[in-house]
Amino acid sequence: MKIAIKTATAAVAAAGFAALGIACPTASASGGYPHIQKFGTPEDLVDGAGSIVQTWTVRDLRPSTDAIGWPVHGQLWQADATVKATRGTVTPIVSDMNARAANGQTYQDLALVASPRTVRAATIAQGNQSAGKLYFDVVGPPPDGVVYNAGGRDLLMWVR
Repeated sequence: MKIAIKTATAAVAAAGFAALGIACPTASASGGYPHIQKFGTPEDLVDGAGSIVQTWTVRDLRPSTDAIGWPVHGQLWQADATVKATRGTVTPIVSDMNARAANGQTYQDLALVASPRTVRAATIAQGNQSAGKLYFDVVGPPPDGVVYNAGGRDLLMWVR
C-alpha cells in the first residue's frame, strides 16, 4: 500500500515538473542522474518528454563579501552560474540550487534575494541565457559542491 502511494505521488510530482519545463526523470530513464561534473562544466537538465533542455554551468564557489540586503545567519557564500535555454523556452527554478558540504549538509539558494547580480528566475527564450550569482547562507561546514535538486532528487552536481 505504501509503495503504491509513493509511486503515485512520484508520478504526480514528475508530471508537475514536466509541465513546468524542468527535469524529473522517471526511475527507468537512462539519463543517469545525478550528473556529476567539475565546476565550470555545462550540464543539461532535460524535461521528462525530452523536448525542453536547459543547460546550467556553475563555477567558482567561494565565500562572499557582497552586501545582499538579506539577513544571513552564518557566512554568505556565492557561486557564479549561467542557465541557457538550449531547446525550448525555460523558466529556471533557481531555488532548486543548493551548496553542499562534504558531510552532506545542504544550503538552499537564497532565491528571494532581489539583486541585479543574481541568476533570474524569469522565463528564457530558446537560445538565450541568464547569468549571475547564486547565494547561500552557510551555517555549518563549508560547502565544496553545488547541487541541482528537484523533488528531493539530486539531478546535477558540480564539485571541485
